[in-house]
Amino acid sequence: MNESERAVGDRHRLTFDAFCDTHHRTWTGFAAARLGDPGAVHGAVELAKGRVWQEWPRILREQFPAFQAWTILKEEVGAALLQRMMDGEPPPSPAHVPLWVCAVRVAAERAGDLPETAADHWQLYAALRGLSERRHDVVLLRYLLGLTDRQIADCLATTEANVRSTAAQALDRLAAALGARNRERR
Repeated sequence: MNESERAVGDRHRLTFDAFCDTHHRTWTGFAAARLGDPGAVHGAVELAKGRVWQEWPRILREQFPAFQAWTILKEEVGAALLQRMMDGEPPPSPAHVPLWVCAVRVAAERAGDLPETAADHWQLYAALRGLSERRHDVVLLRYLLGLTDRQIADCLATTEANVRSTAAQALDRLAAALGARNRERR
């Protein structure tokens, strides 16, 4: 490797490391919400980072690099869940998932649903899992991980307006699933 190739490689590594540092909390939080087990979370995130690094030059040329990485992360989390099923292990139980409960409770409060409902963990979990993939991701990213609409838009390769619209739709669906009496706009 000559001097200029090494310099390009070093720059790629610096941008990759900065990119991963920027998105680490989001990736880890999402994986934790889906997988529960810290070892599985770490494994899925590290596998995703490895794949992102392998594709880094291509990802840098994409319009939405964060979306490319998000897609890879979701594939690795899905693969970890599939491996768990193939190993005969049950999926994460909603009984263990205070993160899910936290996300749904915050979203449900915004939907005007709580405190009027006595929804238990199972109902909250089922309501969140009943959302479309896009709505589900927006709820987790916004209410569980506290990302801004701009950050969510980058992850999902969309606009901030679309994030706000999707969040409103998700809250309406959650309110309906949880039997909300008060469905005023947030």
